[in-house]
Amino acid sequence: MISFTLSEHQRELQQKFRETGELHLRPVAAEIDRAAPGPLDRRFLDILGSEGLISLLVPEEYGGQHVDAITLAVIIEELGWASTDFAAVFQSTFHAVKTILVGGSPEQKKRFLKELLAPSGRVAAFCPTEEQGGSDSSSFRTTARLSGDRYILNGEKTPVINAGSAAFYIVWANMDTDRGRSGINAFVVPGDTPGVTCGPYYDKSGHRGVPIATVTFDNVEVPKENLIGTPGSGYLLLMQAVDSGRAFVGASCVGLARAALEIALEHAKKRTIKSRPIISNQGVSFPLADLLTHLEAARLLVWKACELMNAGLDHSAASSMAKLFASELAVRATSEGMLILGQKSIHRSVLMEKLQRDAQLTRIVEGTSHIQKAVISSQL
Repeated sequence: MISFTLSEHQRELQQKFRETGELHLRPVAAEIDRAAPGPLDRRFLDILGSEGLISLLVPEEYGGQHVDAITLAVIIEELGWASTDFAAVFQSTFHAVKTILVGGSPEQKKRFLKELLAPSGRVAAFCPTEEQGGSDSSSFRTTARLSGDRYILNGEKTPVINAGSAAFYIVWANMDTDRGRSGINAFVVPGDTPGVTCGPYYDKSGHRGVPIATVTFDNVEVPKENLIGTPGSGYLLLMQAVDSGRAFVGASCVGLARAALEIALEHAKKRTIKSRPIISNQGVSFPLADLLTHLEAARLLVWKACELMNAGLDHSAASSMAKLFASELAVRATSEGMLILGQKSIHRSVLMEKLQRDAQLTRIVEGTSHIQKAVISSQL
């Protein structure tokens, strides 16, 4: 049963990653945001390694310190508060790990999960999406052909988070175009495999610290052992990874919205007009009250989806609700925050400006708001 009170261990992790965000992430996030598009910044990798974040995704039997879904959501909220860029990099690796944990063989889990636990910091990439298909997984044009003891992959995936920096890619490819979703399979492709190329990097309005690019697979050969699950199981694996991941995007959005609310509230208390702080005006205080109410509601939606995950129950609609509500809240919180800050909010040196750009992209990643509504309405 879900509890509204965090355990002592959860509070310790919350505090640990709140400090990580404040001391290590926020100070570099703005600088990384202003840099030219390219591979993942080394400083993000260093933080992933030094803080042992990837180990939280990996079970103890494979060398990790696995935490449950609610605990992970608490941590991701703190990462989202500090840097939604960093949170997105981490979440892409979560998707890859989730796919291997759900469908991978014991040998695959030992080999690939251990690789991500390097102290220097490693990430993985999750590659279902293609240019022409978007969220339509039945239209994959990337193909996999069995040749002897190897599969040969050809195609392009875009957009790919962690492109060019991933230790390995989880790639969805079609082995039989006549079978639709039943012909889809997932493969582990090491990042240094011949034929894997990356670029150009997206020059984005928001999430600029997240390396996103097209990844091309040109006659890429991988051993048969790199097929995840059984032939034809790829679509189910994809849905399981995406359903879980959407709740954690929601957690990151809660963190972003919280950051925007804090900045707006601090300004409203300090800014005065006619010797009175502007928060004394209902035109300012009431919108902030609405944002705080919606923030609490968004967090509870995330926690509900995570509680269903922990219980092994269907959480598809719950995760979509959490992602939909929290991402829309992030946009509202930053828009309202910009209004409260006024002309100050348009300066690149002010965090609210970056938060507003990042918030817009949260409505698109992991399926647009319209896609989330389609998932929810399908279960009415």
